[in-house]
Amino acid sequence: MTKITRQKIFEKVYQLDEYLSNLKQLRKEIRSEKEFSADFRFYGLAERYLQLCCQTIIDISHLVVIEEGIEKPEAQKEVFSLICDRKIISKELFLRLNGLAGFRNILVHEYGKIDRKKVYQFLIKRLEDIEVFKQEILGFIKSSEKNK
Repeated sequence: MTKITRQKIFEKVYQLDEYLSNLKQLRKEIRSEKEFSADFRFYGLAERYLQLCCQTIIDISHLVVIEEGIEKPEAQKEVFSLICDRKIISKELFLRLNGLAGFRNILVHEYGKIDRKKVYQFLIKRLEDIEVFKQEILGFIKSSEKNK
């Protein structure tokens, strides 16, 4: 892995840490789905930071695809299967990330159709997927450095 790509990935992982930290703090402050859905500050922050997390994960995945010389995916959602096929991320993580690009597209392009219940469920139950992605990508970088 080139030094520049590694640095870009580390910068994005740092950003991902910040977004994830903000989401975890937000999650602690919310007492119920009803409270979440009724307070624009809660759902607005959750939507934005989840959008940033999704985009950052996609960006990191594309950097890995480029660096590894993998054929460019036709659609953003394919990037996860490409890095899974190369054993860069686990099959279990791939299955959990499947649909992340679609979720991001809804947050960005179909914001009038956002289901707050789904955003709440992602906030409550799926932040660990983001953490696992971060750990697996860092593990990949570490192993690629050993193989030099």
